[in-house]
Amino acid sequence: MTAPTPEPSDRYYGNYYEDQPPAADVTQPRRKRRWGRRWIIALVVLLGLLVGADRVTAAVAENQLASKIQQSQKLSQKPSVSIDGFPLLTQVLSRDFGHATIDINNLVDQSGVTISHIHADLRGVHVSSGYNGATVDNLASTASLTYSAISTAVSKQAGIGQATVTQGTGNQVKVSYDLLGVAVTADVDVNLLSGNVLEFKAVKLNTPVGGFGLNANLFDSKIPLTGLPFGMQLKALQITSAGVDITATGQNVVLTGNSVTNSN
Repeated sequence: MTAPTPEPSDRYYGNYYEDQPPAADVTQPRRKRRWGRRWIIALVVLLGLLVGADRVTAAVAENQLASKIQQSQKLSQKPSVSIDGFPLLTQVLSRDFGHATIDINNLVDQSGVTISHIHADLRGVHVSSGYNGATVDNLASTASLTYSAISTAVSKQAGIGQATVTQGTGNQVKVSYDLLGVAVTADVDVNLLSGNVLEFKAVKLNTPVGGFGLNANLFDSKIPLTGLPFGMQLKALQITSAGVDITATGQNVVLTGNSVTNSN
């Protein structure tokens, strides 16, 4: 029996019949995928360059601001300045910074008291032309004194020789003094007076042999903290295991030279 002759539309041409569409061209989708990857790579590289340029701008702005602060506040060393936010270039151009922090280490004030660390947290900083002054929407700062520095200051002010100050209970410290080989200690309240003055007021004297006729006020002293940067007006204190932390806060603070005022 003779096989039927295929219809013209079903004629076989080696690999396919005439009515069967040829295989799809896969070259075009592959090219599109390659171009897509190239655009993504280019975009990543561009973003990397922008971030790098912004960080360079941040470093320059931070260094310039630190130099201005050192000069205006008459600091012996340049403070550490960090400016947050991205992109920073727009903040530099407008001289309006959302958040900045300033850290100063081992500052010796005008009274000779060593302040181990000052940290200032500034939010909403509006810098004047030439970086010669600024207005800060909110300012929070902390000045930290170690017990070693406090011991030196208390010994000098009380005039009792070398005393040692350590942590007490609550808002108290313990002051110890060696009197003729006998340890004399006192529980001392720490208060913050107006004008940035630390007051140390003894409330209880502890001696092993009846006190030798000593009065507790032997340990009383007042330590002024003068010439603090930004004209810091101290508001509250906290006794810690490392020393005494004193805080200052303000709103709409105007910083010019070595002074600070509240505009409201």
